[in-house]
Amino acid sequence: MKRSSAKDVGRIRQTVASLAQEYRLPGISVGVVSGEELVYAEGFGFADIESGTPQDPSLRQRIGSITKTMVGLCTIALVDEGRLSLDDRVVDRLPDMTFHGLSKSLTIRHLLTHTGGIGEAPTVDNLANPEVALWSDGPDIPGIPEAYPEGITIEIPPGTKWAYANHGFVLLGEIVARAEGLPIEEVLRGRVFEPLGMENTDCLDSPTADLTTGYHRPPGPDERELLERAGREVPDEETVDGHNIRGRYQYVRGRAAGAVQSTIPDMARYASALLRRGGGIVQPDTFEEMVAPHWCPDDRLTSMGLMFFRQHRFGRRTFHHGGGVVGGWNTMITVLPDHDLAVLVHLNLTFDKFDQVHGRILQAVLDAPEVAVPAAPVDPRILASAPGVYEATPGRLTNFRIMTGTGRIQISAEDGQLILHARRGPWKEGKRMLPADRADPAFFVLDTREPEPPRVALVLDESGVVTGLRFDRLVSMVRNNSLEPWA
Repeated sequence: MKRSSAKDVGRIRQTVASLAQEYRLPGISVGVVSGEELVYAEGFGFADIESGTPQDPSLRQRIGSITKTMVGLCTIALVDEGRLSLDDRVVDRLPDMTFHGLSKSLTIRHLLTHTGGIGEAPTVDNLANPEVALWSDGPDIPGIPEAYPEGITIEIPPGTKWAYANHGFVLLGEIVARAEGLPIEEVLRGRVFEPLGMENTDCLDSPTADLTTGYHRPPGPDERELLERAGREVPDEETVDGHNIRGRYQYVRGRAAGAVQSTIPDMARYASALLRRGGGIVQPDTFEEMVAPHWCPDDRLTSMGLMFFRQHRFGRRTFHHGGGVVGGWNTMITVLPDHDLAVLVHLNLTFDKFDQVHGRILQAVLDAPEVAVPAAPVDPRILASAPGVYEATPGRLTNFRIMTGTGRIQISAEDGQLILHARRGPWKEGKRMLPADRADPAFFVLDTREPEPPRVALVLDESGVVTGLRFDRLVSMVRNNSLEPWA
């Protein structure tokens, strides 16, 4: 999509309007960047449902964890300048911070790749309600180390497991801020926002007048079960339109983890800089290293660069990052470097089906067909050895997202087919595993009827027996023969 032809615009507009209606979205804005030009931008629905304010690409969005990519660029810029090294130990850069566990080998590289052994909560004592350590009701956020009076636990040896770590980026933001002698919001302004002309973007985390209103949905059965299990009250909130609940503004504890607000036009400038291999923020060769694989258990699935996720989408190479803000907002930036193209999505709703919404928008922008799945039988050896129960490797803190997202996975054999069940989430009722590659009998997609179905790779030992599995949330699981099937 080099230019926004009437056909392209019509296809995208029809898709987004249909998604807004299908999922009862409050408001959504979409932008498409080609090279240095924002070739398409449009808003749908409402920025504020109650007042009837239309959604508009020029309105601000809380972009959440996309902030981390900007902090990552600032980190690498300091590496370019010789002021930081990827192999610098965190304990040396933050000597006043309290760590528990295997902290001596934790490096900046581990923080950038979410392989530092840090989990969803700073310590096990925070695990029943990890949101307390991530969000605040007021704007006065303590600095480091005051924000972590009990310290941070390094649960497993750094470099041995991937687990998304907001608190790791709070640490990284502090390292960058101390190296620069400035607060992280000033570092981002000076190194990213001002050089790129992002005039309506900041990391101040303030509910400004042109910010869209955030909404969320009532908790579903899985969320209710988890809340009750943790001994927490299940919220009972009224919707404003039969579907969406007006959110409460909560502040990010640790701005480097996700406090930036921006607009589609400003994010288009940022996307264009990424298409230009860093846009002068970092050296071009260094930027290529940022989007190269640094944690890649399986190159057919999502892998991790230095802060950017890497994935093939509809047969095209991409790097990307999303952001979710409690209250709520969901955001995504997807860059297709081989096509000089980027896609931006701003949704003022915390929504568990955001990945599906974004995937269909990306398909419309690319005018891509549905991913073809070959009609092939399951290999008899796989059919015989795959059934069983699979779980994440040990780690309560580093497994939090897995346990709340899917929980354990069960594979069973029925009438010559494999069926995958998850403990919770969209695969709970069971999905057929369809062979995805005739040349690779251990690679599957799930029969979810999506244009780009989820992928699952089985792990085989030397004798060809299935011992584990991986799927596209950078999740790895191992078989546990002591666990009983439940489905």
